[in-house]
Amino acid sequence: MKKLIMILFAVVLVFGFASTSMASGGKDDSHTTKTVTFEKGVTTIVTTTVDVSHDKKVEVKKHTDTSVVKKSKKDVSTKVDVVMTKEKHPKNHKLYRDVKTATTYKIVKVTKWDEVTKTTKIKTTTTPVKIIKTTVNTLKHRGAPGSNGKVISDETKVDTEKKYGEPKVDVKTKKEVTKENIKTSKTKKVIDVKVTYSDWKKYH
Repeated sequence: MKKLIMILFAVVLVFGFASTSMASGGKDDSHTTKTVTFEKGVTTIVTTTVDVSHDKKVEVKKHTDTSVVKKSKKDVSTKVDVVMTKEKHPKNHKLYRDVKTATTYKIVKVTKWDEVTKTTKIKTTTTPVKIIKTTVNTLKHRGAPGSNGKVISDETKVDTEKKYGEPKVDVKTKKEVTKENIKTSKTKKVIDVKVTYSDWKKYH
């Protein structure tokens, strides 16, 4: 009977056993599997941990188109300058009269500039990324499981895999209009001169 029990125990150790635990927090998942085998006096413990996390890849591209249009504006106005003088009588030096000279000017003001339009297109591509990190630890020690025998080897391997989801594209357009290279010129031309005289007056 004891011999049969020993054989069954050995079969269980050769084939091994596994335990699994899962933890989930938010969008992240963690999955751990442990396998223990015993063969030829050596216990091998393989612990596999799979960590799943979520991130995103953001790519921004900007493209600007610039157009220039020549613009001009003409403003026309008039201005009257009045000058008052005194004129002596040619024969009677005790007399004088006021002379009013009204000069009318035509003023033309021309303003020229470049109307610069900048159209910027911003394309943002957001791609969800699923990151799968697999950590495999292999521990070998002498003796049966749980005996805490001498460690023969302890190795850890880490592998990371990224899986990309469906990208989401967002396009925004921004337009900016500015005035550049502003130049102003002005011309002034006499279009009318009007002279009026007062009556002759005596000097006081």
